[in-house]
Amino acid sequence: MTLAGCGVRPTPVLTGAEAPTISSHELTVYLLTPKHDDLVRRTRTYSGTVDTATAINLLVAGPTEEEKKLGLSTEVPSTSSRVYAVSNVIVLPEDLGPLSKMAQLQLYCTAIASRAKVEGVPQPGFSCP
Repeated sequence: MTLAGCGVRPTPVLTGAEAPTISSHELTVYLLTPKHDDLVRRTRTYSGTVDTATAINLLVAGPTEEEKKLGLSTEVPSTSSRVYAVSNVIVLPEDLGPLSKMAQLQLYCTAIASRAKVEGVPQPGFSCP
């Protein structure tokens, strides 16, 4: 029987520094162009917690007055209920009902953009504008 080893000596547990945090006050939402045929990325300044649920809730609240003046809109229905997000799961309120394809894309792109910003992860799969 033959035994082999690489000669690396055991080391003590190495502790790292504090985890990085994001100090950002900007969120991205995706709205629809005036003809509802394309998505447009909008960055909004926000003074509260910056996370995926907050970004989705801002999208559900609809366009700002400035965005409305630009002709931007949304197909995501409004609701008084809150959206929750835990890791990769977004829990939408039941009263949002069935969503159009464009509403689904708005939600997807908003979630991916906020997750990428907050967690520093790349955007997978479908490419948002």
